[in-house]
Amino acid sequence: MRVTQHGDPGDDDLLFVLGWGNKPGHRSVEWLLDRLTYEGYHVHAVELPTNGWEFERQYVNPVRAYAVDRDIDLVLSHSTGGLVAAHLDLAVRNVFLSPWWGMAASGLDRLLLPLVRRLPTTRPLVPSGISREDLGELKLAAELADGPANASPAFLRMIHGAQESLPPFNPDDVVFVSLSDRVVDVRAIGDRTPSANLVPYDGGHEFFASERRERTLSMVFDALDGADASSLRSGGSDAPGSTGPDDSADGTQRPQSMD
Repeated sequence: MRVTQHGDPGDDDLLFVLGWGNKPGHRSVEWLLDRLTYEGYHVHAVELPTNGWEFERQYVNPVRAYAVDRDIDLVLSHSTGGLVAAHLDLAVRNVFLSPWWGMAASGLDRLLLPLVRRLPTTRPLVPSGISREDLGELKLAAELADGPANASPAFLRMIHGAQESLPPFNPDDVVFVSLSDRVVDVRAIGDRTPSANLVPYDGGHEFFASERRERTLSMVFDALDGADASSLRSGGSDAPGSTGPDDSADGTQRPQSMD
């Protein structure tokens, strides 16, 4: 596990548990970190191991210890980070972004996956099958190439066990999901999350690499501020006709000071 800090240490602390293969230096992740710090958060970005095999020892315990030592009281998480965050058992508000609470496998892959998970090896030999289009239109090919292309049977077995042992849902939490997500199992998210806590968004698995990310980000900020999901769905800044401070197609413009 690797943690980097971003923003002013005097601002409100926010633990951000990144997804599988995400790094703070990736342009799409950096965009989100920039916006979070501009909004007034001191962000602790957690980069998770990509080929672990003991969920509690290698993932949950180190992140929990880090959060407790720093009295973190607000957690943002994405994908695999959302699976870890759900297991932290912290008395904090969680905002989940496309959490990996179920495997998105279908057809023959769904039949083969249980067999693959049983293979006694930590060697990454199972292709992820994730494309740039699955993640978001603004995802760079270099970012995808910088992440893991394969997963090991031991890692998949560990993830499956963590998904099967998810603790009860916290009614104060908010979950963002794209109904067209092809990386994680959207149905598993829906089965676990009460409809009152669910916020759909337009885009790929990584909202921060999707063209409508400014609109989604406004709702994420509101959720971090304590808004409930129903108010975000009914009147959030993703409503038709609303615009964010930067809706450019490439999304490379960073927030400017109003001073």
